[in-house]
Amino acid sequence: MYCPKCGNFNEDTAVSCSECNANLSSINSPNNGQLPYAGFWIRFAARFIDGVFLYIFGLIIGVIAGVLFQGSLVFILLSSIIVGISYFAGFESSEKQATIGKQVVGIKVIDYEGNRISFGKAVVRSIVKDVTALMLGIGYIAIPFSEKKQGLYDMAAETFVVYK
Repeated sequence: MYCPKCGNFNEDTAVSCSECNANLSSINSPNNGQLPYAGFWIRFAARFIDGVFLYIFGLIIGVIAGVLFQGSLVFILLSSIIVGISYFAGFESSEKQATIGKQVVGIKVIDYEGNRISFGKAVVRSIVKDVTALMLGIGYIAIPFSEKKQGLYDMAAETFVVYK
């Protein structure tokens, strides 16, 4: 059960929060102690912000790579893939549990127990997200139809995206 006071994830049968001792038996929140899952459009906004940030960063990396490696297209492509995966995995496994875009819109990534995800799990999530995006965005299309607002990449990595 989600504690609306501190955001801690507790057992479904918990009477009080293990973190802040808030009474969970009489929760006065619109979601009744369920996780506040982030839906498609808020996640789209976060991804758009991340895309703008990565585009600007990618231009800088591209210019540097172009000068250093005489415009090697393979190097530029590989470095952009590595930078993208590292960006998402690094931020989502950090203490903030969110990329810059997710931080701006107020959402974060958690595992099935409500904890911060590991870097390895974040890498898997990022790779599966990229692969499903290449397949006509099928990974994203699942979000509005999933009970817990999970994309296919969330299901593969056993994660949720929730409001902070």
